[in-house]
Amino acid sequence: MSVRTTDTGQLILWRKRWFMILLVVMMALRITSYFTLFTKSVALTQIAKVGLRLSLSGLSVLLYYWLRERYKQVKFEYDNFFAAALYVLYLLLGIASLLWTSSIQYSTLQLLMALESIFFVYFHYKLLILYNAISGDHARYAMVLSRAVCIVGIAFLIGLGVDPDTFFRDTHGGEVSRLGGFIINPNELGMLAVIGATASYIEMLRGKPKGFHVFNLLICVAILLLTQSRSSLGAFMLSSGVYILKSGNVKLQIASVVGAVLVVPILVQTIVVKQGDMEEVMSMTGRLPFWQDLITDGFPQRPWLGYGFMRIYYTDYFDSIHSYAAKMTHNTFIQVLMNLGMVGIWVTFLQMVATFRAVIRAQDPSLRLMASLMLVPVLINSMTEFGIFGESNYGIMFYQFIFFFFVIRASTKRQRYETTTFRRHRRLHQAFRVGVHTRTGVRSFA
Repeated sequence: MSVRTTDTGQLILWRKRWFMILLVVMMALRITSYFTLFTKSVALTQIAKVGLRLSLSGLSVLLYYWLRERYKQVKFEYDNFFAAALYVLYLLLGIASLLWTSSIQYSTLQLLMALESIFFVYFHYKLLILYNAISGDHARYAMVLSRAVCIVGIAFLIGLGVDPDTFFRDTHGGEVSRLGGFIINPNELGMLAVIGATASYIEMLRGKPKGFHVFNLLICVAILLLTQSRSSLGAFMLSSGVYILKSGNVKLQIASVVGAVLVVPILVQTIVVKQGDMEEVMSMTGRLPFWQDLITDGFPQRPWLGYGFMRIYYTDYFDSIHSYAAKMTHNTFIQVLMNLGMVGIWVTFLQMVATFRAVIRAQDPSLRLMASLMLVPVLINSMTEFGIFGESNYGIMFYQFIFFFFVIRASTKRQRYETTTFRRHRRLHQAFRVGVHTRTGVRSFA
C-alpha cells in the first residue's frame, strides 16, 4: 500500500506485509536469544546469544531511524516518567555496586546484558508504535507477540519429536520429564506459553479473527502442560478466567466452569502434586528453607547495599544449611534484597508502584488490560524463578515492554487533533454535569 499525504503533510496510510513479518521474526529471534542454543558448547552459546541480541538491537535502531526520516509527521510524547526514571536508578545502583561486588566480572556481565535489554526494548518499542501510527495499527504488539511465541512453541514441539533427550529434562529421579530440557528452564518456558496465550486473548477481545489465535492457544497449552510448571499453570488459569469474564459469552463461561470441575483434579494430581509428594509442594521444591537461610544467614552480613549486582553471597554459590546450594535465589525480590540490599529493594518497590499506577491510570482500556494480563505470568514467575529483577532472562524484557507501554506514545497530526478535541469535549461535559457554568444558569444533573 502506497503513501499519500495532504497539503498539510498529514499522513494517510503506509502498510507493508513484509514489515509486519519482519517485526514478528525479530521478536521470535529475540526470545530465542535467551535459549541455550548449543547445549554441548558454552562458548558457542555465548557467541550466539551476544550476536543475536546485538544484531537485533542494531536492526531495531536502523529501522527506527529509517522510518523516522521518512515520516516526520509522527510525533512522540512521553508520560509516566517515574516508572522509567526509577528503573534507570535501579540500573545506576547496579553500576555503583561494582565498587563493592563480590565478583566484578559476573556483576559487570549481568549489568551489560540488562543495559542491552533496555536499549533494545526502548528502540524496538518506538519502532513498533511508529509503524503502527503510520499504518493504522497494522502490527499491534499483542499480534506480533502472539505470532512470535507461536513460532517458538512450534519449534519446541518439533524439537521434542526430533531430539527428545535435548528438549526434555528429567526430574524427580527420572520419573518426571519436562519440556525445556537443557535449552531453557521449564518454568521460564511455561511463562512464555502463558504470555503467548495472553496476547491471543487480547486480540480476540479486540474482535480480531479467532482462527490463528485458537491455533496459538492450542500450541501454548500443549507447551504449558509439557513443561509441568505449577506457577505457570496458575498464571494461565488466572489469565483465562479474566478473558472468559471479559468475553461476555455466557455459553463459554458455563463450559469453562464445567471443564474446570472435570480437569482441575487431574491437573492437581499430575502437575501440582508430582508423585504424591505434598512435602515438596509445601516447601516449594525446597525454596522456602533456602530463602529462610538466605535471610537469616546471608542478608545480615550486608543488609544495606548487598553483595553486588546479581550476587547473593561472597562465593558463587550460597550453601544453604536446610536446603540446596545455589547461585540465584529463585525469587526476584529476595534476589534484589541480597544483591543491592535495603536500598535496592526500596528502589525496585517504588518502581513497581510507579508502573502499577501507570497501568491503573491508563486511558486506553485495551492497553491497560494487556499490561495487566501480561503482569500476571511475569510476576508469578518472579516469585519462583529469575524474575523481572533477576539474572538475564526474557521476563526482564517483557517487564520493560510493559512499563514502556505507558511511557512512550506516537501519534499523527490527525490523531493528536482528535485526542485534543475529545479531551476538550469531555471537560465541557464534566463541567456541565457539575454545574460550574453558573453565569449561564446551568445546574447540575449528576
